[in-house]
Amino acid sequence: MKLKLKLSIPVMIIAFIILVGCSTEKNNKTADSKVDSAQSVVVNHFRYYNEKNKDRLLTTLTEHWNASNVIWGFENLDSIKIVNIEEEKDEKVKKGYLSNGRGRINGTKENNVKVYKVNYEVKYKKDGVGPQDSGIYDWWYFVIRKDENSPWLIDDMGV
Repeated sequence: MKLKLKLSIPVMIIAFIILVGCSTEKNNKTADSKVDSAQSVVVNHFRYYNEKNKDRLLTTLTEHWNASNVIWGFENLDSIKIVNIEEEKDEKVKKGYLSNGRGRINGTKENNVKVYKVNYEVKYKKDGVGPQDSGIYDWWYFVIRKDENSPWLIDDMGV
């Protein structure tokens, strides 16, 4: 009986350590997903664009993109993919969006906007048809939210 008790205590301690370790890892992943959620919107945007899935693409964008005059160009798109993405650290870019860009129109607060510089490669079936030809481009993506409880959405993009 004493031998079983001596063996069960280390087993319980090991099980406890494993449970605590898994719980800590899960919490870290949750915290990371909140930090990365703005960037993941941009990543999903490119994925849905490459899939030519307008309905899913619109889930990554603010409402003004769901207009009848927006031309997606899916019929000429061969592929589009991110080469590199990183958060823009130059505050001048963010401030430009807030004071001169769409941020001035929609009243976005500084803590509710993130800017990502995206290097991407796009291939078209036929060049010279759309606003750009096949190639590698660097664009900024302005991702906003209404408040801390709202989802991140792409509001603007460009060079």
